[in-house]
Amino acid sequence: MISLRMPSGFYRQELQRTIQAATSYEQWHEAAVSIDKLSGAERWRQKDESEYYDYCDIRARYEQLRTLLNENNHEELLYVLNEGIHGNMSGMGRPILYNYALTGTKQVIDDYVSAIAEALRVLANAPARKISIQQKVDFFRRASHCYGRSSLMLSGGAGLIYFHHGVVQTLIDHDLLPHVISGASAGAWVSALLTKYTDEELKSGILERYRYEMPVLLNPLKVLAGMEPGVTPLTVKQSAMDGIDNDMTFQEAYEHTGRYINISIAPAEKHQNSRLMNAITSPNVYIRSAIDASGSIPGVVPPVTLYAKGANGRPKPYLPTRKWVDGSFAEDLPAKRLSRLFGVNHYVVSMINPIAVPFVSDPKIRSPSALRALAGGLMVDGAADLLAQLEKYLTRFGASFISPAVLLAHGVLTQTYTGDVNIILDKKHFLWRNVLFSYHTDEEIERLILAGKRSTWPRLAMIRNAALIGRELDDILEMLDAREFGETDTGRPRRHLTLPSVSF
Repeated sequence: MISLRMPSGFYRQELQRTIQAATSYEQWHEAAVSIDKLSGAERWRQKDESEYYDYCDIRARYEQLRTLLNENNHEELLYVLNEGIHGNMSGMGRPILYNYALTGTKQVIDDYVSAIAEALRVLANAPARKISIQQKVDFFRRASHCYGRSSLMLSGGAGLIYFHHGVVQTLIDHDLLPHVISGASAGAWVSALLTKYTDEELKSGILERYRYEMPVLLNPLKVLAGMEPGVTPLTVKQSAMDGIDNDMTFQEAYEHTGRYINISIAPAEKHQNSRLMNAITSPNVYIRSAIDASGSIPGVVPPVTLYAKGANGRPKPYLPTRKWVDGSFAEDLPAKRLSRLFGVNHYVVSMINPIAVPFVSDPKIRSPSALRALAGGLMVDGAADLLAQLEKYLTRFGASFISPAVLLAHGVLTQTYTGDVNIILDKKHFLWRNVLFSYHTDEEIERLILAGKRSTWPRLAMIRNAALIGRELDDILEMLDAREFGETDTGRPRRHLTLPSVSF
């Protein structure tokens, strides 16, 4: 226990060390609260005033909701919420409002978001004589369409995958895992695990304890070079996939968990487009087949053919004339497609891509100098243009067999690797041998999982305020669907794949 009688400077240093060494959210949060009190950030949180949002409007809206909730006035609540529910109402979603205190933003913003969520639940459970079922369905579909959804995008990153485990476990523990999740390469493997288990099962720590079936005591460089007898990159990948043991289709996975899982894959051939596999675009494709493709690194593992469940219930080739490879080379973070398919307008990114991590910083936390940003942009643009010209040159002179690799490299350089909330693997936890699944001890894996947790804890307040209302709307719509469609033979609600926030 740290004495409050210590000099404030020394006390703050001790608290910073406690935060850096915390092994649980409770330890981290206790130290963060103390730092906020010591720095004056807690006083800042309790005061509404700030130049960065319309605090008078948010306070007035909050007071109005609280009055109506206390009066149990369903009709007026419906009218007020019909005016619009927006994640950035009066500027309250601006990232700068989360940069002052470790434990969150203005208290009135937290209270307002909680009041909206409470009001939505009250309306969903209102008696039919107050609000008819048709009024409820119309309102909640319209509200979902206006508000949108949050998504979690898990980047590729091979053996650094355990950082994702720490991130996802933290979101699960705090009931903040978005229903829409995308993964490429390593992120696809984590996504495949998330289709097997419900939230209740995941809260038991399954993901935190999970270890991929990889060969131990082998030199990964020798494996890549084909110098280990009986072991190749392909056999290593197959072993890991056997351990994941997911034989569901995307549709079956959605019905099991209610999560919209998306897996990015890239074409092995030139002039083809990358694809995002999910229960909408490819409901009958096997998830194992998709992660097989998304884990096929060009030049290391051969491209693969996708498989889907046929009308007779047996596997059959899907797009049999096409081969597919690692999706992170074309679309590591498929933000635009998630927006179009699922109405996503808020993105939480877990970034472990070894190509991007050394160079990516969170633009929502700190902005690079104008000169540095210009220099970096010019370098990337120049390299991308050079690769584009090289591909044309090689094709013109008959070396077209090289052009797919050049195009993949071009795709890597021209991608965006950040979102609205960015949880990025810190460079101090980045080891190249870990990328190759080379871990000397299990403690190394546990440290990477803990690094994922520690990187997520400071972002929880922002994720909560952005995701809470969207999750509440999704849960209510699922409840309304259950009333209409009933339950399955297993006692679970029948999940009706309707996306009211999608515009076609």
